Amino acid sequence: MKIDEISIDGKSIGTIECSDKVFKVKPRKDIIQQVVDWQQNRNFKKKGHTKSRGEVKGSRKKIVQQKGSGGARHGNITAPIFVGGGIAHGPRHKGKTRVRKLNKKVRKLGLVHALSAKASQKQLAIFTEPKTTSLKTKNFKNFLKNINSKSALFIHHKNATKEFVRSIKNIPNSKKIEDVGTNVYDLLKYEKILFTKESFKAIEERLVK
Repeated sequence: MKIDEISIDGKSIGTIECSDKVFKVKPRKDIIQQVVDWQQNRNFKKKGHTKSRGEVKGSRKKIVQQKGSGGARHGNITAPIFVGGGIAHGPRHKGKTRVRKLNKKVRKLGLVHALSAKASQKQLAIFTEPKTTSLKTKNFKNFLKNINSKSALFIHHKNATKEFVRSIKNIPNSKKIEDVGTNVYDLLKYEKILFTKESFKAIEERLVK
């Protein structure tokens, strides 16, 4: 399979051969959804925490005699039925992160299927890093318009030049990440996925193994 290579102007300047094992697999929505759910679950923190009747402040003295009052039986004012009392079945997480386990093989498959889905929709491209040292964000002013996209995810390699990384930082409706941080959620969130040559090769080698 071949992936388009584009310039800073959004114009195609050629193609690069890539592995069918990574970019031409029939996408399985169930695997992709499983990985996305796992990612969101890891980032989701339950901060809600309510006090039980044993934690709220209040007297533990029995407020009325057990029998003979003509009313209901009560223990003390910290009971859940009273205003200011404990909560019977409230959240008890204290900010702990709820984590589900997912096998590495499934996570790897999720990336493969997400990349294949994007490739099948012609939403993957390899971006040629400009050689100029005076690169600025204004050079990318009309970039998304030129590639006919509303949003873009830039995946760059670790040793990308500081000028390049800085220039793509503030492009509207875009995000930049290193190749090691490539994940299914971001691949699906952004319309166009743009790799540098080095990051593309690194990801391909990692997923082919």
